[in-house]
Amino acid sequence: MDITTHPEARSAAVTLGRSPAVRPAAHRALATRDRLLAGYPLWEAWRAQARASKTEAVARLDELLDDLERAVTAWGGRVLRARDAAQARRLILDVAREHGVETVVKAKSMTAEEIGLNPALTAAGLQVMETDLGEFIVQLAGHPPAHLTAPALHLNRRQIADLFAAHLGLRSPADPEALARLATAYIKPHFFEAQMGITGVNFATPEGALVLLENESNLRFTATLPKIHLALMGLEKIVPRLADVEAMLRLLPASATGQRLTALVHFIQGLKVQPRGNQIFYLVILDNGRRRLAADPELAEALYCLRCGACLNVCPIFQVGAAHLYGRVYPGAIGILLAPYLAPVGDICDLCTQCGACQEICPVGIRLADNIRGLRRHSRRFRRLRGLTYAAGAVLSRPRWYRGLEPATRGLVGLAARHGRGLSRLPALSPESFHRQQQGRRREALLGDEDQGRPPLPPCQAPRAPGPDRGESGRVAATENPDLDSPTSLLAKRLREAGSSLAEVKGPADLARRLAAEAEPLWLEDHPWLREVAGELEKLGVKHLIAQADWAPEAGTAVTVGLGAIPETGSVLVDSGAGPGAVLAFRAEKQIVLLPRPSSSLSLGQALEYVRRRGPGLVSWLTGPSRTADIEKVLVLGAQGPINLEIFLYQEEV
Repeated sequence: MDITTHPEARSAAVTLGRSPAVRPAAHRALATRDRLLAGYPLWEAWRAQARASKTEAVARLDELLDDLERAVTAWGGRVLRARDAAQARRLILDVAREHGVETVVKAKSMTAEEIGLNPALTAAGLQVMETDLGEFIVQLAGHPPAHLTAPALHLNRRQIADLFAAHLGLRSPADPEALARLATAYIKPHFFEAQMGITGVNFATPEGALVLLENESNLRFTATLPKIHLALMGLEKIVPRLADVEAMLRLLPASATGQRLTALVHFIQGLKVQPRGNQIFYLVILDNGRRRLAADPELAEALYCLRCGACLNVCPIFQVGAAHLYGRVYPGAIGILLAPYLAPVGDICDLCTQCGACQEICPVGIRLADNIRGLRRHSRRFRRLRGLTYAAGAVLSRPRWYRGLEPATRGLVGLAARHGRGLSRLPALSPESFHRQQQGRRREALLGDEDQGRPPLPPCQAPRAPGPDRGESGRVAATENPDLDSPTSLLAKRLREAGSSLAEVKGPADLARRLAAEAEPLWLEDHPWLREVAGELEKLGVKHLIAQADWAPEAGTAVTVGLGAIPETGSVLVDSGAGPGAVLAFRAEKQIVLLPRPSSSLSLGQALEYVRRRGPGLVSWLTGPSRTADIEKVLVLGAQGPINLEIFLYQEEV
């Protein structure tokens, strides 16, 4: 079934507009972020570092994009450049026609929303399935996404349960976990049937590395299982070098979802292996007004945006009714800055209270509020109203003018109210002016107010952060928690925080005994360590299989060998593009990763350098089980991947 053309999908299950679900969900996201940032004394230094990287990237845009194209072409991909949305749609449709594609799976991509990709593919006769839970929900509802990172933020659990019953014929309790499991079971078969997978890109580097962040594991399926992977990115996603991603990996997940790192981070640097040869890869780079924006000396910094959505969560206008109030793909403060440049060009600068919270929370320090004020000065909308407010501001800023005009103004207001000019519902004017009230209070204070003689309150002082620890490259490194006496202790703590665990195993016999109690079918990656373990399992009479020709088999437990670990974030590095063993965990209930102890204490910078040197293929960082919070911001582990993840520090011989 193509849910985009299903008759019932054409009508929304709920009306758009003011939604009571938006504000509490936004507040929960902000609270989670604040709790994490309380332990990040180097946050401001990371912000400055990321901003400097983005500034350099925009200044060297053509050079970096040319280098990216050469590098991707060298490792076997094909790069297509699109000047606008229409050309991007044509290029993607041409790829689909060239390869006879009829079915497409999509991971979440705001750039795809920007170009109107789904309607174009559907109109051409292709079946398109959104695989991110939030995007899947709004696809069923026929709604545009309500948020950059939480597309179904405006819908509550009961509305989502009704959608599933109406469009899929599947009933479930109105419980976030039950609904997520139902959606996963419905979506998963489509990954193995689709001929093309479409994803976005979070960061791209001139070395030819594409960095993709996700939580649900659906992006890993979309980018790996179909015979064609097409990645779509705005040209502003380029960064000067892979090492620059270090600060951004700290800033983006914390600002978007309150995580140290998303559940999965993927690094693509080459073609991925499939049963019948290498996967075909395309990279589409979109302009669509971005170069014009880059040429604007005031607003070019809007291209620094990481698409974290923090400025939406904190915005009082966004909290009223989410992205649907703005009528554009990119809402909130960042959407206001992009609107004059990204087609369809528009002016929405009146959708701002000028509270300034967006500017304070932006992880790369974009001057959002200041730039919105600049746009308003040139806006043609509400010119008369702005003229009145400027005049009022001039009067209010000059006490003598205000006191001189007050009697006449109060008289006009009273006259209008008496003649029914729509002012009858307003609060009655005070019989005394504010100025006279203040004079009276000052006289009372001179006569002996109860607060007289109290010492003044001390000024508020922000806690001083320790000086940043900079490596040879000048990048700011995280300081190790002094309460944890070793990298192994820190790794164990971070793994627990992310919903996984750490244990130590000595030799194949010890490992075999541990695996004997795991759920069947038990699948092992074809690796020298695990071939020895297979022999020990045979001695114990434990049924097991080694992944050689089987591609993504159904597994109760999948055992693979990792490349290393990052204690700071609780992340494990795995090879995700080197044959059947790399996709073992796709259908497993539980994943066990063996780690060599010598590489289990990598810093974030060392892990990035490891990825760079490893070269062609796909390396993924796993930070706990896959997860989703797309239904009322309620966390569900094992969204579209293993529900359980265990890490074993493995000592090969005893």
